[in-house]
Amino acid sequence: MRMKFGVSCLGAVVTSCLLLASACSGKNADGSGLNAGGNGSGATGNTGTGASASTTGTGNSAGITLNVGTGAGTGADSGAGTSTDGGTDLCNGATLGVKGTWGAGDVFASWLSSRSNSGATALADQTLTPALLASYQVIIAENVSHNHPYSAEEVKALSDWVSKGGGFMTLSGYSEDSTEVENVNRLLAPFSISYGTDHILPKGIGNTTVPITIWNPHPIDAGVTAVGVDNGYPLMGMGDVIATGGGDNLGLAQTVANGHVFSWSDEWITYNSEWNSHPDYQVQTFWVNAVKWLTVASQCQVSAPPIPLK
Repeated sequence: MRMKFGVSCLGAVVTSCLLLASACSGKNADGSGLNAGGNGSGATGNTGTGASASTTGTGNSAGITLNVGTGAGTGADSGAGTSTDGGTDLCNGATLGVKGTWGAGDVFASWLSSRSNSGATALADQTLTPALLASYQVIIAENVSHNHPYSAEEVKALSDWVSKGGGFMTLSGYSEDSTEVENVNRLLAPFSISYGTDHILPKGIGNTTVPITIWNPHPIDAGVTAVGVDNGYPLMGMGDVIATGGGDNLGLAQTVANGHVFSWSDEWITYNSEWNSHPDYQVQTFWVNAVKWLTVASQCQVSAPPIPLK
């Protein structure tokens, strides 16, 4: 029997300046207590509110809006807007499917919604159409195994949305049943990426996640030395392999015309335990890097961190 324990804390930010080192510290199970930081002092065009990219907990942890990093001027913080178009772009994020069920609470919804003018949208099992997808810059597929089987028209709509600049991220490992990957694989088919059906890297002694420490230099893993996995599914297909474990590919990143796709083999990076109980993991850095890379360079973000030598 495959057992998982944890509180869901999908710390995906839908902009580059929003995830700080204190983002998941001192939080309650319902997601309250996450917004303790003050606003950064950078400028963002007409809004007058900046976002700090610092990791001291004094930047954008107050949950101000996602339209940061695209206004005129540079402000006092390194995370302030850097473009010169004089305006701001609203970053909208959404999820498909449902969160993991191996723990209580839904920190993800509370935390991400607090950082968006319109709140993070749970698309759940909605039909994917060009009109629906056009409202979002980043979409994260959680557990879509209980969604309706995605049609060819829906798959094309998503593929076209990515090509025009959308950022699409997928997770897996939510279920003991390997049929979990069938629906997400439908969505990934245009990008020649798929999940295998054999569980990999189960928890070992001490009931702790397996640390992933083998990384290939990429903006997504800049500053990351380890994150944990448990009973995920291996990845196959096209793209840059960013991490491996047990001889399997764990992360594939692919540029598609003006957009990006990133698939990760597991979902434990969404759980509270991985954020708070593992000082040896850099889960928050991993998330902020991923969303920086997924979003269009002219919207919602500061420059991605440099790729370190490994």
